[in-house]
Amino acid sequence: MTGSNEYKLNQGPEDGISAVKFSPSTAQFLLVSSWDCTVRLYDVGGNTMRMKYQHTAPVLDCAFYDPTHSWSGGLDAQLKTHDLNTDQGTTVGMHDAPIRCVEYCPEVNVMVTGSWDRSVRLWDPRTPCNAGTFPQPEKVQHFSCDLLLLSG
Repeated sequence: MTGSNEYKLNQGPEDGISAVKFSPSTAQFLLVSSWDCTVRLYDVGGNTMRMKYQHTAPVLDCAFYDPTHSWSGGLDAQLKTHDLNTDQGTTVGMHDAPIRCVEYCPEVNVMVTGSWDRSVRLWDPRTPCNAGTFPQPEKVQHFSCDLLLLSG
C-alpha cells in the first residue's frame, strides 16, 4: 500500500496497461487489460492476482458483465468472454479490425464493442452472440453507453 487510497499491485502486467475496471458489485476486484496480451483479475484488498487469461495480441479494453464474467477485445479483433469462477473462456465473435472498446450497458443488457473496422456491435451476453452491427463514419476510439442510448 502506498497511501490511504493507493495500492501497488503484485504480479502486474509485463507491458503497458490499456484499461482498468472495478467490479460492478465491489471495489475489491479489478480487471486489468494490457499490451502483454493478458487480462488479469486482482483482489485489491488482498493484493493478489486471482487469475489471468490470454489473447493472441495486445488487449485494448475489458469490462465486467457481472461480478463473475469478463469480456475483452484487442488487436486480435477477437471478442472473448471469461468465467472468472471457473477460469473458462470463450471467443464470442470477431470484428474485421482491432476492437478498441468494450462496455456493458445494463439498461438494455448488452455488451457493446467499438472497433477500428468502423462499426459498433451489440452482443447478447446470455447467448452469447452478435445482436446487431452499426456502421460508423470513422474508426471507433471510445464511446459511452449513455450516449449510445440517447442517440439510438
